Amino acid sequence: MALRPWIGQITEPDSHNEVNNSQPETTYSLEYVYGYRCSDSKQNAYWNKQGNAVYMTAALGVILDIPTNTQKFFGGGEVASTAKNVANDANHHTDDVMSVALCPKRETAVSGQVGSSPTIFKWDACTGEKKQRIKIAKGARGIVAVSLNGEGMIAAVDLHNEHQVYVYDQAGNAVFKEKGDTNKIHDVCWDAVPGSTRFATAGVRHIYFWDSSAAGGGKKKGLFGEHEMTSFACVAWCD
Repeated sequence: MALRPWIGQITEPDSHNEVNNSQPETTYSLEYVYGYRCSDSKQNAYWNKQGNAVYMTAALGVILDIPTNTQKFFGGGEVASTAKNVANDANHHTDDVMSVALCPKRETAVSGQVGSSPTIFKWDACTGEKKQRIKIAKGARGIVAVSLNGEGMIAAVDLHNEHQVYVYDQAGNAVFKEKGDTNKIHDVCWDAVPGSTRFATAGVRHIYFWDSSAAGGGKKKGLFGEHEMTSFACVAWCD
């Protein structure tokens, strides 16, 4: 049997509550967040110096105390009802976090988000307290990889067609921005030797070695010699 659509007129009731557009007095706070981002990120889970897991999901940095199964967060505060691309990102991420990394002492975390003009934050890996904010110029599309060395310097890679590589000093001042590779870069990592200014980026069919103290980043391409060129999911340095 076929059903015929009902066509009629809906009228406003004679009496109803007055429209109230004011903000409700009720506030909220995060208690527990399930899941974490890993399907499209090579930098997503670490141990902090207290032995707690540090990772990201949505627009949050998460610190998980495993014995008590409780969490602390970087971000998650109240935000204005507005689009992500114009939301106020002064204190925390406003769009999905794509990468996170910890310093060698596992005390401080650094994270980068998706977006045309993404933000990088440095925060306490044990408490979630914000330490530093860096705003990237429009066109970056997102920060796919980040690294933090023992001196507090940040290396980062964006999702621009050239997969640009950024370096910032301890105060958050730009040291340089250079083209990375047209192939996607999956990871960036500082040399673990204390005081070293070297780092490496690695990804699809390439690996590069950089020096933040050299002109233009001192970029040098890794050579495969007679061996077949391969791809890398991650890169790490010994001390």
